[in-house]
Amino acid sequence: MKNLVMALFAEGSTDNQFLGIIAQRTAEHILNQHSTEIVDVLDPQPVRRQSASKRAEQILHAAQDVHGYHLLLVHADADAPTQDGAWSERIEPGVQRVEQAINQGEHVCDTLVPVIPIRMTEAWMLADPDALINVIGTRSSPADLGVSHRPHEVERISDPKSKLQNALNVSRSPRRRRPPKIGALYEPLARMLSLDRLAQVPAYGQFQTDLTQALRELHFIRGEIRTKS
Repeated sequence: MKNLVMALFAEGSTDNQFLGIIAQRTAEHILNQHSTEIVDVLDPQPVRRQSASKRAEQILHAAQDVHGYHLLLVHADADAPTQDGAWSERIEPGVQRVEQAINQGEHVCDTLVPVIPIRMTEAWMLADPDALINVIGTRSSPADLGVSHRPHEVERISDPKSKLQNALNVSRSPRRRRPPKIGALYEPLARMLSLDRLAQVPAYGQFQTDLTQALRELHFIRGEIRTKS
């Protein structure tokens, strides 16, 4: 049996909670589909953010800290309708610094995989209304909560975190003075979300593609991957 060892450089603690589990589940799904070997996907290790002022240097320090790991997941919320700005401004410069370090013979993790949710991580949490309803513990329908049953539409939401909070407010029991907090949703939703529904969200689909390519380059997957027509 082989192990897959990943690290996660995320923007915040709740991102670590959610994206770490999603990344582990996604890697397991890819390997179960395409690997001829049994691979144990370990929990991604969160990387502490360094005090370096420039994000590119923070990413470099993260890659140095996890030298010996198979890959480093680098998260940046798009905070926009596309991934372009987050990639060019907050991830690509860090990738270039890591490449420079490799060329200079430094010991770093040399496989970086971007994770760029459109707007923010919370958009992915809205992709599966049934999972959201189960985690919240409400009898309200997705329509009552204001959540669409079309996963690709979550990327049109300008403020997914407010949408989540609104769903919590609507689902509040009359016996509760306060609605549950969003912070209680990240881990259970990450475990319960349907990856098939999440795969209909373009930004997640891009992450899935990038992770698949990285696993191929690391020889966890051999040969060509046939996609469904």
